[in-house]
Amino acid sequence: MDEISYSIVCCYYNEKPLLEKKIGSFLEALKNLPFKNEVIFCDNCSNDGTTEILKKLELEQHKNLKFIYNEKNLGKGGSIKKAISSSTNKYIIIFDLDEYLIEDLIKGHKIIESDKKIDFLCGSRFGENNRFIYKKNLYGVIVLTKLINLLYKINLSDSACATKIFKREIYDKLKISTNGFDFEFEVLCKFAKLSHLIKEYKVEYYPRSFKEGKKLRALKDGSMIFKAILTSYFS
Repeated sequence: MDEISYSIVCCYYNEKPLLEKKIGSFLEALKNLPFKNEVIFCDNCSNDGTTEILKKLELEQHKNLKFIYNEKNLGKGGSIKKAISSSTNKYIIIFDLDEYLIEDLIKGHKIIESDKKIDFLCGSRFGENNRFIYKKNLYGVIVLTKLINLLYKINLSDSACATKIFKREIYDKLKISTNGFDFEFEVLCKFAKLSHLIKEYKVEYYPRSFKEGKKLRALKDGSMIFKAILTSYFS
């Protein structure tokens, strides 16, 4: 039986304070992951010192770390695409270090290990303690998720969670046109449209403010995501 393996994709644009604060603990946590993995860091043409931090890390030659440096800003989705193209494992994990815990990847692995028919596993931030800071973002998540559930006949509570795990072989067959925050929604919708098995699990969520570096804008990015959901449905 083939070993379950994961390529963890981490994309950054101007995230020097975040990396300075969390990269050390992240690398330590990687040592405790109970599954085969590689981590792909993609720098999206940063200009605040993020690139230099990653290049210094690359020189340390840590095991199973890959580094990509975009010569121009490709958008979050464009960066994820580029990282996936260099991945080697069976499952892709999209993971944001800023607001999520690596321990929840272990929980996700156990779910997939117990049911290998799952094609797409999406984290959910909703539970007893909903920690959303901005109401616009919260309401946007609720509306977009309800729209996806209605159109694609699935049952998610949080389509916007930035912890997502999916099979690489299925992704490779999809034609993905988006390059921004809408990328993850297009991938999710196309998995759903082709009736692949999609499940959801609870993850911890510690949101940061715009002052702390949060970049997604509810109205601007939300309208692009809305368009991606509809375009995927009618294409």
